[in-house]
Amino acid sequence: MRSSMASSVRLLLRLLRLLPLLLPLLAPAPTAVACSGVVLVGDGAVVAGGNEDNTLENASIWAIAATESAYGAAYFGFYFSGLANRLAGWYEMQGVNDQGLFYDLFSIPCVPWRSEDSSGPFWGGRGFPLPEAVERTLMTTCSTVEEALTFLHGRNYAAILPCVQVLLADREGNAAVYTGDGDVIRTGPGLVVTNYHLLHPELGGYPCERYNAAARLVAHGLDATLDNLGKALRIARYIPEPGEDGGPRYAVACDLVNGVADVYVGGDFSARARLDLLPLWRDGLSRRPLSDLEFSPSGL
Repeated sequence: MRSSMASSVRLLLRLLRLLPLLLPLLAPAPTAVACSGVVLVGDGAVVAGGNEDNTLENASIWAIAATESAYGAAYFGFYFSGLANRLAGWYEMQGVNDQGLFYDLFSIPCVPWRSEDSSGPFWGGRGFPLPEAVERTLMTTCSTVEEALTFLHGRNYAAILPCVQVLLADREGNAAVYTGDGDVIRTGPGLVVTNYHLLHPELGGYPCERYNAAARLVAHGLDATLDNLGKALRIARYIPEPGEDGGPRYAVACDLVNGVADVYVGGDFSARARLDLLPLWRDGLSRRPLSDLEFSPSGL
């Protein structure tokens, strides 16, 4: 018995000496979740889009056809096993509708004075969609940034996703970021958003070099074209460090006046799929992987 215990002790001591070497192998890889969004406005043109950076692999596009009572909309997103207090399912990270309204969701540090358990009016009453349908309801019922902000405030969107801010833009050149703690309204030639809370940068993620790089470019007064938006998104994309899990999944750039969108995948801006959104808004589109789209050289 003593010999067995002594052997066990020696084995334990050997393992303890090896622990510092084993820990890096046992620890999960750090996760890269670092999105960015840009709006450019000028001379009757409005373009808006964003980089989607996370760990998911099922990036897809789908569209819902317009009806007499609902706007048509195209969406880009992923299947989530769970998203905050919502059920598992496909969720729309970006959307653009036939009225020229665009939105993009951005994760931010969780605000300590909010609670993920707070339900808000979403959970009951007429006219309040369930959390799983809230972005789709936004797209099918709102046509302007003003209407979208009223929708989000009136339905307490921050209670559904307390660690998210929302970029909004419309074809008239209005642009804003809903934060749940106040709105940031576009005042210059464009608007940039990344993953720090624009009204409370002290919560984390600030300063953000991705934000700074895109903001410097936008401040020079870029023409509001899809090519220039692609260049701004390329500069703002996140490049993972060695060993990080995740990174660029796709980028989407939308011309809100002409109903055209460019899609880039995997952080590669040398090739794009250019989409005519009008048929998607009119006829709808079954969900399909972004990698199945037809790509051609972008010239960027």
